[in-house]
Amino acid sequence: MRNIFSSRNSIYLFFLIVFISLLFGVIKLENKISQKTMEITTSDIISIANNSASFIGKILEKSSDTYAKTIAENSTLQKQLEDYFSLLITSNIKYVYLLHKDNRGIFRFLADGTIDKSNRACLNQKFDIDNPLWLNIFKTKKPLIIENSYSHQLSITYLVPILKENKVELILVVDFAISKLEKINEVISWIKMIMMSIILVVIASLLILIIQTFKYIAVKKTAYIDKLTGVYNRNYLQESEGFINLNDYILATLDIDYFKTVNDTYGHDVGDKVLKEMASVISLSTRDKEDIVIRYGGEEFVIMAKVRRDDSLGALNVIERILRNIQQYKFYYTKKDYIHMTVSIGINLKPNESRNFSDAFKLADIALYNAKNKGRNNIQIYDESKDNDGSMLSINDIKEALDEDRILCYYQKIINNNTNETTHYEALLRIVNKKGDIVLPDKILPIIEGTFISRNITKNVLRICSKKLEENENINININLRPKDLLDKSIIEILENYAKKQNISNRLGIEIIQNEDLINSKDGKNILLLLKDLGYKIFVDDFGSGYSNFIYLSEIKTDYIKIDGTIIKNILEDKILYLLVKSIISFAKEANIKVIAEHVNTKEIYEEIKALGIEYSQGYYFSSPKESLE
Repeated sequence: MRNIFSSRNSIYLFFLIVFISLLFGVIKLENKISQKTMEITTSDIISIANNSASFIGKILEKSSDTYAKTIAENSTLQKQLEDYFSLLITSNIKYVYLLHKDNRGIFRFLADGTIDKSNRACLNQKFDIDNPLWLNIFKTKKPLIIENSYSHQLSITYLVPILKENKVELILVVDFAISKLEKINEVISWIKMIMMSIILVVIASLLILIIQTFKYIAVKKTAYIDKLTGVYNRNYLQESEGFINLNDYILATLDIDYFKTVNDTYGHDVGDKVLKEMASVISLSTRDKEDIVIRYGGEEFVIMAKVRRDDSLGALNVIERILRNIQQYKFYYTKKDYIHMTVSIGINLKPNESRNFSDAFKLADIALYNAKNKGRNNIQIYDESKDNDGSMLSINDIKEALDEDRILCYYQKIINNNTNETTHYEALLRIVNKKGDIVLPDKILPIIEGTFISRNITKNVLRICSKKLEENENINININLRPKDLLDKSIIEILENYAKKQNISNRLGIEIIQNEDLINSKDGKNILLLLKDLGYKIFVDDFGSGYSNFIYLSEIKTDYIKIDGTIIKNILEDKILYLLVKSIISFAKEANIKVIAEHVNTKEIYEEIKALGIEYSQGYYFSSPKESLE
């Protein structure tokens, strides 16, 4: 009997040990999760604080006085800082303020972001620290976290030093609180559930497996669907393109015309609404269970229209129906007001003749490029016979042109509207084909996109333009660089070497097209600032039709904005585009950025943009691109 009790006691002891171990393990796990959760939760706030401190440092870095004196004597700057800090206030971020320590060692306010202005601290108001740890920041010169734990929340003070000549001049302070995510009684409840679940593990395993299988299928399906529009997304295309039988479809790429203008004019909510309704119109225009609609990018869609019995006419009718239905559709942004949208479409009728989907897509994209060049709101079909008449070059043709030095630059004038004098020339890529004909960029760039040849083309253009500048000291030439060029070390090294030559970098303008990749790239931004320091002028090309970020223009210290030619061409007929141009001009004047109008092809357009106050013009009204500089 004693042995039985002894055995039972051993079992009880075993289960007690297991229970305590589980309890200890779960509590330990909970602490780790809480700690990790806090790190994740605070990372964004800390990042915002660090970025804000860096931003303030950049604003003040050229100040000859102490930072505190500069702010104290500049009420406008103080107000801007307080308004900026107030934007950072959230339910978690309680206070944001800027301090300095005076000669007597007393902390004083310089700017307070408290939303209630009546409760804001005054300039140079005394601030009493409640923790001697604050003083460590003057020794370490690094950000400091001070934690104050309460029963239901964790209060954190985050200090970021702002240095001048390796001395702490200012301290940015962010006070925020984080609610605790778990309670100990919940942990105990979980343990009870776990202990009870052990008995049902074997029975539940099969059920869990079945549920997980269905969940996996559902998640997979969700991963392939664009959340905004409800059509397939790029993940679906990447996953399935190797299994798509190109014999069964014609391939079309569709781009919404002037979509960025809609975002800039009406806001992103209206832009999202347009995207949803656009996807709906496209889907309703296609054939159920036959055609495939994919949102490929921001405002670009891919349509794969099913071909029946080697007859592409029915599939082509689908694409034409899409264009027609979009032209007739009214996109309402209020109950009464609406806008008409148009699209450009490029079609590859024979994707099966390409090696893979990527090559077939590229040909459809070339057709889309042509549709945009022909005024948008139309369909263009990729025509191999036209491309093989000598105007469309292959990769090998372009490589041979490089080897045989058949790369040229044509130059188009940029005119000062007040003096009618030529101030700059834009260098435009040309290639001489084997027949001696001149090939334009739209027959070159889509082919070399993403290849090493693109970099070599850029290097050749740089070489040609630098030689022109050396030969004539009275001209300025602009070259076009893409985001990939800016991130290419060999190209940047060439530009750095040119800057060492006298009177070159100050006459060689860098034209860039603003897009999301460039805006989100810290390296790209730093490189543009480097080029500015080397003396190059920065021109933002095609502004207004693509990804237009006004704040970014000031961050990279832009010298010129070139308003997109498709906007200028339609400025006399389209009121929305006219208003967009006015807003760009207004911003540019405030930011001290000069404005150039592209595609000024008629006297009427020239007079209109001149009346609006645009300083410079470029277009056929003044000159066509020519090989020689005049």
